[in-house]
Amino acid sequence: MLERFKEHIKKNYPEILSRKVAVACSGGKDSTVLVHLLHACQLKFDIIHCNFNLRGAESDQDEDFVTELAIHLENKVYTLHFDTEKAAQQRGISIQMAARDLRYEAFEEIAIENDIKHVLVAHHMDDQLETFLINLGRGAGIHGLTGIRDRNGIILRPLLDFSSKEIEEYALQNKIKWREDSSNTSTKYLRNKLRHDLIPLLKDVLPHLDNNFSKTLSYLKDSEVLLDVEVARFRESGTTINNGNLFINIEKLKATVQPRAYLFELLREYSFHIDDAMNLLDGENGKFIKSGDVKLIKNNSDLELTKMVTHQNLYEKIDVKNGSLQLPEGRLQVQLVKTQEPLDYLKSVLPDKNKLLIDSDGIAGPLVLRNWEKGDRMSPYGMKGTKLISDFLTDLKITSLKREKSLVLTCDSDIIWLLGIRTSKHYTVTEKTTTILEITIEL
Repeated sequence: MLERFKEHIKKNYPEILSRKVAVACSGGKDSTVLVHLLHACQLKFDIIHCNFNLRGAESDQDEDFVTELAIHLENKVYTLHFDTEKAAQQRGISIQMAARDLRYEAFEEIAIENDIKHVLVAHHMDDQLETFLINLGRGAGIHGLTGIRDRNGIILRPLLDFSSKEIEEYALQNKIKWREDSSNTSTKYLRNKLRHDLIPLLKDVLPHLDNNFSKTLSYLKDSEVLLDVEVARFRESGTTINNGNLFINIEKLKATVQPRAYLFELLREYSFHIDDAMNLLDGENGKFIKSGDVKLIKNNSDLELTKMVTHQNLYEKIDVKNGSLQLPEGRLQVQLVKTQEPLDYLKSVLPDKNKLLIDSDGIAGPLVLRNWEKGDRMSPYGMKGTKLISDFLTDLKITSLKREKSLVLTCDSDIIWLLGIRTSKHYTVTEKTTTILEITIEL
């Protein structure tokens, strides 16, 4: 496994070889093996351990184990403590979801404070299979079946191509010790039921499941790209934007090879029941369905997607030195990058619509993240003059719901970024830049 892991890193995660990284280690088998694999590759890395204080003495023993492991391997370790139950109550979510959110929030903060470029986590192929089955049970489309992403912002998952069996065999062969989490044996959670009951049966019936499932995911991801391209083409020819509302031409939709598939993708983010949406195609004029704060209406020759409620305005000042900010949907992260090769760094990161890189030294005033307002204009990078934000949103056929949620980042009176859409010509990185301000949206 070690040689295959080395080649895998070299081919798919070369940034690990040259950038400062950290590994999230719970003390369990998977993350402990990841630590040992990276150590065997003679890579430099720090270790992050989260103590969620959910299992009493066991949690403290996990912490002690990881601390001793870090000392033994001569790695720096960051140990974090959380009152997870309190956080779950305050946020109105499950303990499992609270632990997940606290974990990733902590990774971002540690990365910013310690100039860490990536945090590696130990999700593996069996985790992929569990996620696939869970989403399959929920009736997900192709985007929900493509599994856990191998990279998401600062998070990298280099074990996704390796099975739980391979990881355990490597641990046993190399006499690697790890901690067992007693909660993992409980089958009251869906994921554990799949892990302990269903997946072993599937692998018994289908002995080549690991290899073939990996191939299937690869095929699905290829198909996902094709699907996105086709849906984008239909958006250009079969939809229009008027007063912020999306209009889907029914005749053009019906003329496609698979109207249901196109409609599902056009409405995917709004959680409509696709059968109800399809019934509107031949329904009476004015008939509609609702999902959350949006409504889909049969409007003569179109289906009209419109917003029903107004969202609360956002106005937040960004702390450049510790710019981790929870957004209504997702998270914004800010980090300062010191570099002697600013243009090379720029090329290594961009293009990425969810990232903004600007010259930190040129920033004259506070950064403010807010909702766009009527009359807002920006000076787009690569264009002369200014352009209305509303024109950008209309040209890109942004729906009324998304228009309402669209945000701008400002510095003094200048809009420097229409988030996820367009950057301005202000504060651009040049060969003289010494510190880059890198701003990332994680959705």
